[in-house]
Amino acid sequence: MKTSTPPLIPDSLVRRATEALKRVVEPMDGVHLALLCTPDGREIASLHGRSAWLAERLPALTASLMALAGSAALETGHGACRRLRCETEMGTLLFQAVGGDQPAIICLVIDDNMLLGRALWAAAEVASQLRG
Repeated sequence: MKTSTPPLIPDSLVRRATEALKRVVEPMDGVHLALLCTPDGREIASLHGRSAWLAERLPALTASLMALAGSAALETGHGACRRLRCETEMGTLLFQAVGGDQPAIICLVIDDNMLLGRALWAAAEVASQLRG
């Protein structure tokens, strides 16, 4: 029985993603974790901060949540899901799709002291830099 293996993540994408996260997200206070993953849940790059244990599980969770939100958006006639936000008592999880030749998803885990607008800007900026 032949099993399929997922395509390799190009080194150039890993480098560009790591550089974008470091340039845009790393200087920001209030970001506990920043992650870029494939739509099938494989990590491309991340900044762990104090939440390294979460980074092991977050790529698959990110992909699943965006797939679910995408299905809901399509079923309701709203088109593709671009962004998803989960607000908690301690902060926010922000997920954003990255289009282009190599689709990906950005996830930012931020605390409740960070302005949501800054996180939205950071996710959009990283996405823009990855699209070229």
